[in-house]
Amino acid sequence: MNTLADPLFEWAARAPERAAIVHRGRSASYGELARRVRGRAAELRRRGIGEGDRVLVFVPMSIPLYEILLAVFAVGAAAVFVDAWAGARRIDRAAALAECKGFVGVPKAFLLLLASRALRRIPVKLLPGFGGLARAEPGHQDCLAEPGQRGSLLSCTPERPALVTFTTGSTGEPKAALRTVGFLLEQLRVLRAEIRIEEGDVDLATLPVFVLANLACGATTLLPDFNPARPADFDPARVRAEAAALGVTTTAGSPAFYERLTEGLPPGAPAIPTLRRLHVGGAAVWPDFAARLRAAFPGADVRALYGSTEAEPIACIGADELAACADLSGGLPAGAPSPHLRVAVIPIGTPPPDRELSAAEWEALALPEGEPGELCVAGPHVLKTYFRNDAALRENKIRVAGEVWHRTGDAARLAGGRLFLLGRASRAFRGTDGAWRFPMLLEARLRAIPGIAAGTVLRLPDGRLAAAVEPDGAAPAASLPAAVAAAGIPHDLVRVLRRLPRDPRHRSKIDYGALSAALGRS
Repeated sequence: MNTLADPLFEWAARAPERAAIVHRGRSASYGELARRVRGRAAELRRRGIGEGDRVLVFVPMSIPLYEILLAVFAVGAAAVFVDAWAGARRIDRAAALAECKGFVGVPKAFLLLLASRALRRIPVKLLPGFGGLARAEPGHQDCLAEPGQRGSLLSCTPERPALVTFTTGSTGEPKAALRTVGFLLEQLRVLRAEIRIEEGDVDLATLPVFVLANLACGATTLLPDFNPARPADFDPARVRAEAAALGVTTTAGSPAFYERLTEGLPPGAPAIPTLRRLHVGGAAVWPDFAARLRAAFPGADVRALYGSTEAEPIACIGADELAACADLSGGLPAGAPSPHLRVAVIPIGTPPPDRELSAAEWEALALPEGEPGELCVAGPHVLKTYFRNDAALRENKIRVAGEVWHRTGDAARLAGGRLFLLGRASRAFRGTDGAWRFPMLLEARLRAIPGIAAGTVLRLPDGRLAAAVEPDGAAPAASLPAAVAAAGIPHDLVRVLRRLPRDPRHRSKIDYGALSAALGRS
């Protein structure tokens, strides 16, 4: 294989009329998509963008987005992808960090040129429609040629940078995740095995990287008509109807997306009758929500997927097993870790080592089975580095006998070959008895209180414990502080907020940083 775009060209040769991506009533076949990718790649080459360059891409999930990403891959460049929900400051920082040669953005993004010196410095600036109708000229590398032609000059080594994305920053400063060609191929291989994407599947996709996996497998992708910046703000009946009309067989997304998708569903009616597999992740999937998904998708194998930007997937659990879990005192079950990973738990607060550890030192550091601590993972689809961020590298990676382990930042415990999640390690605190108190366990207890939709407990900078709760309307908000006290939740004060802040990507996880700032101002 010469580029990450090659699988698309191979499917275009094998099944040119098969629908590759469907979005807002428009369908692009594999053959059409391949032709447009070649045209865009030729235009990038004409503009002087090629192997080793970086292109900042600010285009929402759409057919043009994947034409652009694959064209960037086809010329051997790396795509610096900025989520559609990103604000001006985030885009400016991405541009300054990446020092890109090209920028492809929606017209609104060009207004940022007035305020962003980093964007103005990018020499090649293009709108999303560039080069889409052009044809590749004879003599280009085979990534731009018709299927079957050879003679590529590209050297697609596993170490070559391919994709730079950014963590949400909901648990700290956003980090630039650098995915090499080899890492992306391994991640797509594992996703295909874990999520079981197959040729001929029709996938309802809400996560950008999953579409690349679909295109590599010959599946059809339906991009729902929704704004990724507001994943819970769409017409569920319209999306359900479109999914049913296309015969959607698989889907993966956040709890917020499926919570909205199942709203207004008639009792006993399946949300998508043809669905066979559903994977939900990006935030905690509680037992009651797992049961709700099983009822809404009765013919599907529903699973909760746990992972992160740096390691996706980490573990998976069936909705039946999760829904049957009545006792969460030991943590939220996440299932068995991926067989493609190695996992370990280290003490919370372990300082970053100042050198590479030996295997014996690592074994001595790791906690015995059953003890809670910070989860660490290693394996081929675990991100090894960050882009130009030595501080993040020191804080989040541990080198052990030549291997890189990633610190997930999540508190967890391993028991009987199963993983149990306890919440963010940085938000754990010691109780008066000296034992650790974990946010996810407290959040489970708060959710069990009538009238509370969500809640958590944070230690404020002044040392006080603040219980923040979001009412569900079933009980008067004024009664909730007393209910929190009656439930034995440790706290010094209770704050009732109309809605707890959520992470900007999935709108499902509590944004602890934003919440802490809000509580500090109150």
